[in-house]
Amino acid sequence: MTSALVQTVETFPAPHWGSVTYLKVYTPDYKRLSWLQVWQAFTDVYPNRWAIELYPPAEELVNDTHVYHLWMLPEGWMPLDRMNLVTKHRAWDRFHMQKV
Repeated sequence: MTSALVQTVETFPAPHWGSVTYLKVYTPDYKRLSWLQVWQAFTDVYPNRWAIELYPPAEELVNDTHVYHLWMLPEGWMPLDRMNLVTKHRAWDRFHMQKV
């Protein structure tokens, strides 16, 4: 398995978010990584943290190498329940377990 690197580029203030840290995830030879490989590399370096990946419109796309860009949210940040799939799935499980 290819070993991914996580480069911490910069931390900057973002209105309504607090401090956001820009990260790059890549391999030394710029091989393609799966979503799971990017996630694993991120959580190995920053366990228990949330990050987002942005998908730009076509005219803003930069796609010249296999570098994955993440923006790590401030420590302690949590998504709204409606955005957190674990919360949604646990609620679904509780609902369906009550029906049994």
